[in-house]
Amino acid sequence: MIVILAFTDGATSYGLGAVMAPWLLVWVCALLALTYDGSARGGVRITTIVIMVFALVGSFGQVAGAATLGELLDAALRIALGGPLLVLLFLPQCVAWFERER
Repeated sequence: MIVILAFTDGATSYGLGAVMAPWLLVWVCALLALTYDGSARGGVRITTIVIMVFALVGSFGQVAGAATLGELLDAALRIALGGPLLVLLFLPQCVAWFERER
C-alpha cells in the first residue's frame, strides 16, 4: 500500500481507490488460499480463477488508460503476477491437488 501511495502522489481519493481496488481482489484470493481445508474441493480454485479474471481485465483497461507512471507500473505488476497464477490454476497438477482425497 505504501508503494502505491508513493507512486500516485497528487492523486485524488477516487484515483487512489481505482488503483487499490484490484489489489483487494488479490488479498481475497490469498485469504481463500489460507482458509482451504480440503472440504471446499474445487470451489476455492474456481473462485480464485473468477476473481483473478476480474482483476486482470481491470488491469488491462488500466494499462491502456494510465495517466501516470505509477498507474502503469501498478497495472503491469498485477498482470505480471496474476497472469501466471491464472495459467497455473488450470494445470492438471493443480486440479488434482484441489480434488485430492483427505
